[in-house]
Amino acid sequence: MGKIFGTDGIRCLVNEEPLSAETTLKISKTVGHLLKSNQKKNSRVIICKDTRLSGYLYEPLITAGFISMGMEVILVGPLPTPAVPHLMNTLRADIGVMITASHNTYEYNGLKFFNSDGYKISSILEKKIENIVLNKKKYAKIINSNSNTGKAIRLEDASGRYSEFLKSTLDKKIKSKKLKVVLDCGNGATYEIAPNIFWELGHEVISINDKPNGKNINYNCGAVNTNALSKKVVDERADIGFAFDGDGDRLIIVDEKGNEIDGDKIIALFAKHLIKFNKSKSKYPIVTTVMSNIGLENYILNKFKVNLKRSSVGDINVIKEMQKYNSLLGGEQSGHIILSDYSKTGDGILAALKVTEIISKLKKSTSTIFNLYENSPQIKINIPYKKISKNTVNYIKNINKKKLKDKNMRLLIRLSGTEPLIRILVEGNDLNKVNTIAKNIEKNIRKKLGK
Repeated sequence: MGKIFGTDGIRCLVNEEPLSAETTLKISKTVGHLLKSNQKKNSRVIICKDTRLSGYLYEPLITAGFISMGMEVILVGPLPTPAVPHLMNTLRADIGVMITASHNTYEYNGLKFFNSDGYKISSILEKKIENIVLNKKKYAKIINSNSNTGKAIRLEDASGRYSEFLKSTLDKKIKSKKLKVVLDCGNGATYEIAPNIFWELGHEVISINDKPNGKNINYNCGAVNTNALSKKVVDERADIGFAFDGDGDRLIIVDEKGNEIDGDKIIALFAKHLIKFNKSKSKYPIVTTVMSNIGLENYILNKFKVNLKRSSVGDINVIKEMQKYNSLLGGEQSGHIILSDYSKTGDGILAALKVTEIISKLKKSTSTIFNLYENSPQIKINIPYKKISKNTVNYIKNINKKKLKDKNMRLLIRLSGTEPLIRILVEGNDLNKVNTIAKNIEKNIRKKLGK
């Protein structure tokens, strides 16, 4: 077994390494050993999950690991990932665990760990965990030496606690405009809580993909595929559509015309309104990743004279940069939106609620409020692989090092940290040129892979 952690926690096919039953138990015991408070008699851990079938496998394994280390486990059932840091704060927990593979299909699962401050654990701590789990002698030393095991309880009102927090983020001075809203829950963790919140706020709610069966999570729906949402919004003449991914930390929007609005455009809207209504922090940089469109960067710089800082892919990297620059706002093109005044991670429902708040302020259509800038032509290609040679990896590194002749063009090739994919991004002013370069790179990489 090699590396355990990827871009965002641990993620792999169910029952494969590093998430076999045996290794999962080792991981939970190791995390408990490293993160539990020595000052507390009973350290506490929150365990949450999405709706995929394998949650029934991993929840008891992780629970057993923490209990064996003398910890008190609080099980909260299916809830979005951002509920974890909130519940950790209110319940004074030392560790938070989200069992999810995010946007991946049900064949995958994964683990996201949060420290006592409610942030995802650092890469340094991830390496410490790996070093212990993968070393028999080191792992043998962490076994709880006393007979005082912990216990597990199930928190019945977790959903209500998180719902009330989300509603509390809305400005009470703003008279909410009652909207006709379509919610695509992706058959994931938002399937119950999101429709309830929007209904409680007085909106007319139409829900789709809100009947998870353990296998239909992210299947041609939610933030990974908005085709069904677009059709529903147009057919129902709705004001707006919101699509969430499997664990509810991403948001993609569909306007009243059925057009998709990605994370970049959502960040642009929040940038405009955060800067307008938060003058004291208006000069702090906004953080996105290397995947964000250059159109967003130019819009923020030219319109507001605010810098845009780019991080590596993954909301954990975005948050790290936000902390560095004291940023109010950060996110990813894929739909992670981090509003640091309210949350310590991406929160799809929170972002959706704040968008409805802006619509209420402006009393304009969704397509109008998101008509902010034009994207630069951008081509993204994903190439799946089973195995990848060092020769291919080096080839990719060399391409990334090469400078394109056209200064207006941008090129990025990377290995996905969440699934076996080579991701190609080419961006520039000329769509034909962008497409040609992207196709040539794809052809050469496929040849290297023997495809």
